[in-house]
Amino acid sequence: MKEFEIFKKPLFWLSLLLVLLWSFIFSLPDNKLHLVFCDVGQGDAILISYHQTQVLIDGGPDNKILECLSKKMPFWDKQIEIVILTHPEQDHFGGLIDVFERYSVRYFVSNGLRKSSASFTGLEQSRKDKKVLSLTIKAGDKIKFSSLQFLFLWPEKDYLKNDNLNDSSVVLKLIYGDFEALLPGDISEKVEKLLELPAGGLEILKVAHHGSKFSTSEEFLGKIKPKLAVISVGKNRFGHPTPEVLERLNQVGARTLRTDRQGDIEIVSNGWEWYTKFYDRRTN
Repeated sequence: MKEFEIFKKPLFWLSLLLVLLWSFIFSLPDNKLHLVFCDVGQGDAILISYHQTQVLIDGGPDNKILECLSKKMPFWDKQIEIVILTHPEQDHFGGLIDVFERYSVRYFVSNGLRKSSASFTGLEQSRKDKKVLSLTIKAGDKIKFSSLQFLFLWPEKDYLKNDNLNDSSVVLKLIYGDFEALLPGDISEKVEKLLELPAGGLEILKVAHHGSKFSTSEEFLGKIKPKLAVISVGKNRFGHPTPEVLERLNQVGARTLRTDRQGDIEIVSNGWEWYTKFYDRRTN
């Protein structure tokens, strides 16, 4: 059959081999930190890649997280070393069931709180079926990969509350050399006041609770003075991000990026310098 004759030509196989080889080389780790705020709509999902290690913080509300992972992870790498759930709300854990099904996950880290819902029960069952080891963390704990550090700042053991899942969020600081990013889940101004943070010098802030006016206070921003603020947000009925928060960020001189406008937002750092990569939808 003539339509299959191309498969007999050596040039076809040589071209295919070169394409695959180039794809493999292009996806090799580059010895830099890649911090990706995935566009998952109204929810949170943050992928951290360093060498051949991946850490996923939250998974968004549904399986849209898989699009981001397929673009930002090497095609041959099907393992995520750690999945961290900041708190058991649907817009943070909904996509993790699909992550457990598609990828090999070694550790599942959370604050230990559970939500009484069919979807969260499904997540727990999927984790058990895939034999993912579960770890509970609290303020003061640390995880380290080579030069990469995760410092857990919240929750305090006595503050864990099922009736206030947002304020029980895992808050962590990512440190790589001189580069620091604060990832505060959905905490409110009340918890912001309780965090022990050094003044100034913060490169990246993930804006809490998608830009809710009850978070990211003027006092908090005045202390940490982030250079870049990233808001994970999608179409919603809450008015996120609120004008109040956007104005507060502007007042402290923080550049602000939003996943509903820029899509996936990637920050790349070698430990002292850093830059952003994104596709701005407003230009098209």
